[in-house]
Amino acid sequence: MKRVFLGAVSLMVLGALAPAGAADLAARPYTKAPMVAPAPLPTWTGFYIGLQGGGGWGRSDETFFNAPNGFGFAGTQRYDINGGFAGGVIGYNWQVDNIVFGLEGDYHWADINGRSGVITAGLGDSYFTKLRGFGDIKGRLGWAAGPALFFVSGGAAVGDLQHRYDNPAFSTIQNDWRWGWTIGAGAEYTFAPNWSAKVEYNYLDFGKSTLQYNNPLVASNRSEWSDTVHTVKAGISYHFGGPGVSRY
Repeated sequence: MKRVFLGAVSLMVLGALAPAGAADLAARPYTKAPMVAPAPLPTWTGFYIGLQGGGGWGRSDETFFNAPNGFGFAGTQRYDINGGFAGGVIGYNWQVDNIVFGLEGDYHWADINGRSGVITAGLGDSYFTKLRGFGDIKGRLGWAAGPALFFVSGGAAVGDLQHRYDNPAFSTIQNDWRWGWTIGAGAEYTFAPNWSAKVEYNYLDFGKSTLQYNNPLVASNRSEWSDTVHTVKAGISYHFGGPGVSRY
């Protein structure tokens, strides 16, 4: 009886010490890690069109040639011009990593004008300048930071300028398209898929314009203007292909 008891105890101990079989182990749950898609990155590459407008201010410098520069007459004038404008833009961007290269052209209908003070004592004559429209073709170089783009720009500018000399006896008007240059900087931000808003500053120099007087008494005389304008504009653009389209 004692042997039977000891044998039973030995079997129980050996059973407890024996390694558990696969069937005795509880099934261990295994979950495969889900595939996480890369976060989409906005790209500025592609064509875009937009509308924009703002305000401009500048200076018109006039020089009268053959002027009798005396006490009652000043042959050189300098006066301010200012006003507003509105227009459109079309362009193309190409993004490489965070660097964005661009080429764009725009045109604006404008009413930026100003008049000199009285320049001849007793006659009440004056000069007048009006920028009726302007545009440019320029390159852009920018840095993309997520949905934002910071850029500088520069290129050729053209202006539709009107210059006029007025006095009680006659007026002489010259309408002239003048080519010059422009530089600027701005920032653009993606606020919805394919849509962006921007603010931009530009300086424009339209070079020199010449007015030849049409009155026989002063037909040998002429005036020359140098016109420069600062502009600040805001706009909205639609991008064909970005920003807001995924790039992996």
